[in-house]
Amino acid sequence: MPPKKNANPAAANKKLNAEQEALARANAVDDNYDEENKKAMRYECRALKRAIEKEEVATGQYNDERLRINYFWLVAKKELEDKQAELRNKNREHQDLQEKNSITIKIWRQRLKHLMF
Repeated sequence: MPPKKNANPAAANKKLNAEQEALARANAVDDNYDEENKKAMRYECRALKRAIEKEEVATGQYNDERLRINYFWLVAKKELEDKQAELRNKNREHQDLQEKNSITIKIWRQRLKHLMF
């Protein structure tokens, strides 16, 4: 299928006019700087680029540290939950043993009473 021709030539002229207007504005800017000023701007630009790179590295390190801390937090939280569950189980087991022991003591006391009388 052949490419479509622009049905609206006014839109194409409008776009061309916008480009011409932008070009005219760019040419109208007075940028008569001396070489020393341009050199200073280049140095400042390089310094700013280095600062941006340092910030990007720091941001990456921050994100890595945040992820690492989050991972350790989740691991520690899981370990805590496991230890709490283990403690609950031990407490239940201890309580069951106490009940069993008290029942055994009652039985022996009854036998002892039976033997005494």
